[in-house]
Amino acid sequence: MDIGRKIKDLRESKSYSVRELAKLCELSPSLISQVERNVASPSIASLVKIAEVLNVPVGHFFEEQEKRSHIVRKHERRKLIYPDHAAMYELATPQELDGELRVLIVTLKSKQYSSMERISHHDDKEICFVLKGKVTVEFENSSFVLEEGDSIVFNSQNPHRFYNPSEDEVQFQLVVLK
Repeated sequence: MDIGRKIKDLRESKSYSVRELAKLCELSPSLISQVERNVASPSIASLVKIAEVLNVPVGHFFEEQEKRSHIVRKHERRKLIYPDHAAMYELATPQELDGELRVLIVTLKSKQYSSMERISHHDDKEICFVLKGKVTVEFENSSFVLEEGDSIVFNSQNPHRFYNPSEDEVQFQLVVLK
């Protein structure tokens, strides 16, 4: 059980700095830092404050990872950041499955491409399912407009990218089968 790691992961998923979390919890930044590094153990009162600010039950910090490894909570999704991509990617699958399956929630702002260039992967298959809005899937010689509820399956070797033609944010799910 690694309480410090769980606190750090939750803090980072909410984009809080150590100082910001400490301020919100009315604790010192050094205490938060020490707890995250497992150098110090928080009091129950401190842990309750941290849990409240991070919006999780206190019991979350005591759950064994093996019992929870199949669950990925929305606030615990790992974020993937690519320097040349405008899209925000969040992994909805546990890390243990990275070698065989990845489910990503992709958010794309208005009038943005997912990447500057069309990209291709190895021998993966991808399924794109539109959760909200409308997205254009562009290939080298064709493109398809998908609306909310639509999906497309394609070989990842085929260079592709996504475009949001609307004024609103679009969100879609990518399932990558290895």
